[in-house]
Amino acid sequence: MPMPQRSRDSIVGAIVRGLYEGRYAPGQRLIEADLTAEYGVSRGPVREALSRLAAEGIVTLAMGRSASIRRLTAREAVDLLNLLEVLVGLAARQAAAHVDAGARQRLAQALAALEAFDARDGSADYARARDSFYGTLIAIGANAELARVMPAVQVHLLRVQFRRDLAAVDARRHEDYRAIAAAVLAGDPEEAERRGRAHIARLTRYMAEREAASAAAAPISSSAGSPS
Repeated sequence: MPMPQRSRDSIVGAIVRGLYEGRYAPGQRLIEADLTAEYGVSRGPVREALSRLAAEGIVTLAMGRSASIRRLTAREAVDLLNLLEVLVGLAARQAAAHVDAGARQRLAQALAALEAFDARDGSADYARARDSFYGTLIAIGANAELARVMPAVQVHLLRVQFRRDLAAVDARRHEDYRAIAAAVLAGDPEEAERRGRAHIARLTRYMAEREAASAAAAPISSSAGSPS
């Protein structure tokens, strides 16, 4: 039936939005009874939504279907960014290789929608505008597999959990988006890929430095050979 499908998608969207709005946080338990009451649906759509979020790596499901918002380690965040660098570079390269007049207009509109926000905005509305920009690149490049894989990278989770850390480098986001768009609009695949990868690589370096600093500051156990 179509209604459960729509309900599932609306719950997924509401939980992601709730992450940006602070209603949900990494590590928080998601109780089915609370979600059914909050969204006015039966348990079926809630379970479908949690399963989809688990498949996307945003939620973890334990035995007995106990669910919670996934908490990333700094190492996992760096690993995700390393993957995202390749994917964003590929999306930009393929968009530049396939851009035409109609695609140029769509990309210009997506960029304008992004630039309507402050670069440090952490809202769900800004996240949607950012998703639309990358989605436009992928659509122009016409790579169905990239369109399938890209949403599975837990950008929302990473952005929410590490928003304070990433704020230090987010001020340049719009500059990066403009550079990526300019290379795509110019039909320059190599430059588009370079710009796309450089944007994510700066975030990766920052997070890797934070991870290394945290590891160096961690206390050394006095019980050699007895990991805790």
